[in-house]
Amino acid sequence: MSTFRHLLAAFALVAGFTALTAQAEPSKSSNSPNSQTAVEESAVRQANLKRAFEQFRAKLAVLAGRMEVSPDPKEREKAKAMRAALKEASERAVENKFDGIIRDLTKKNADQNLDVLNQVIQTNKELRDDLRKLILLLTADDRDKTLKARLEEALRLLETLKDLRDKQARAQAQTELGKKDAKDLAKEQKKVTDQTKDLKDKLDQPSKDAEIAKQMEAVKKPVGEANKEQKEAESRLGKGDKEGGSDSQGNAVRKLDEAIKEVENLINQTRQEERERKLQDLLARAKKMLDLEKEILTGTETLSRELGKVKAGKGDVSQATRSNKLAEKQLDNLRDCEQALTIIRGEGTAVAFQEVFEQVNKDMDAAQRRLGRVEVDTVTVVIVNDVVETLKEVVKALDKAIKDNDPNNNGPTEGGPQRDPKLVSMLQQLKMLYAMQRRVNERTALYAKHYTGEQLPKPTNEQEKARYDGITKELKELAGRQERLAKVTKDLGNQKPER
Repeated sequence: MSTFRHLLAAFALVAGFTALTAQAEPSKSSNSPNSQTAVEESAVRQANLKRAFEQFRAKLAVLAGRMEVSPDPKEREKAKAMRAALKEASERAVENKFDGIIRDLTKKNADQNLDVLNQVIQTNKELRDDLRKLILLLTADDRDKTLKARLEEALRLLETLKDLRDKQARAQAQTELGKKDAKDLAKEQKKVTDQTKDLKDKLDQPSKDAEIAKQMEAVKKPVGEANKEQKEAESRLGKGDKEGGSDSQGNAVRKLDEAIKEVENLINQTRQEERERKLQDLLARAKKMLDLEKEILTGTETLSRELGKVKAGKGDVSQATRSNKLAEKQLDNLRDCEQALTIIRGEGTAVAFQEVFEQVNKDMDAAQRRLGRVEVDTVTVVIVNDVVETLKEVVKALDKAIKDNDPNNNGPTEGGPQRDPKLVSMLQQLKMLYAMQRRVNERTALYAKHYTGEQLPKPTNEQEKARYDGITKELKELAGRQERLAKVTKDLGNQKPER
């Protein structure tokens, strides 16, 4: 398995800890006859989680050791992130927190002791926060900063080279016109020659970035050769040889064109890696959200069937607790969705893709509020199911985008530096827009069937008021969703077709 796959597996494993730990939280209610069994099962799950964490930590240390001595600077940077995560785990005493939860859950009559259960819940919350911190450390590195700095430097170099190339071309044109004295032409040539030499000297300076230093070797060679041709042009013009001077100036122009092409290739490679990192990051986030949302859907469907058999859909304390736990999971997923949405908004090229995540975000929010109110009906199930189906489409689109981003599939790029490519292709965005439009239509029909009449009935208590306020918000959001889909579709249609 490649190093990159090792990292993805490690990330998935750690991400799984957060979800599993959330499941292991015991209920504070001791009214259920199965409360003791539930606490005992929670203790077993925590023990299994601790062993899984210990195994993961050991594998991570081994992998970090291998990557620290890798010739690939990307892997060495990842190793630093791994070491930081391992250090953080020690400082936060993560394993001790597992031990503390297990110890409290195995105390005699733990299921009857609210103080013990409250302590378990508090420690469990701290543990989940610790695991999230470790995930951030494992996924964060300085590579994005390095790529950004490299791209900015390459773009500045490209601008300088193009300026020099244009000046050299103008100098050659002046020589070929033959209107100026050869010595005056030599003086004009010297200005361009000196500027090119300054650039050559700058390129000869050692770079802290080993990767860019290696890639700059391909740029320095034609710049150096262009400078030699420029000096030759000066010499010939100084001797009155305009024809020979023009030939040398033309050779200098061609060499500068070669250097420009090398820098453009560097820019394209850097932008491609930036895009790949964003896509891989979003894919990992989307898969993590999808896995958790599937768990939420399973729990919601089960609870909905149970409540459907109860008069007025009002369950017992145990069912309300399960609904609240599902709401907590949905809130966790909502936070992850907001983080992904921040990345997409910052990227700015995939308007339809952003709208898809905006709608997933709003659906997660609606589901979280419904589950928090123990309103686990058909509408709630449909909302959660729509989130699952949308995330499946997102994963599929990101997989396709990653495949399309592979240079082995696309071949070399021609025609200068590519503009920032769209995160997801127009075709994939249109497919997702079509799916979202279909869901809006289906959701509208569902609301019309579920909530009959022109207006919702007047609430008789605070619980009903919260429920009706939530439904009103969902209906307004649904209307706004249709308007936004129309606007995004129009914007997408106005964009230039992709080549």
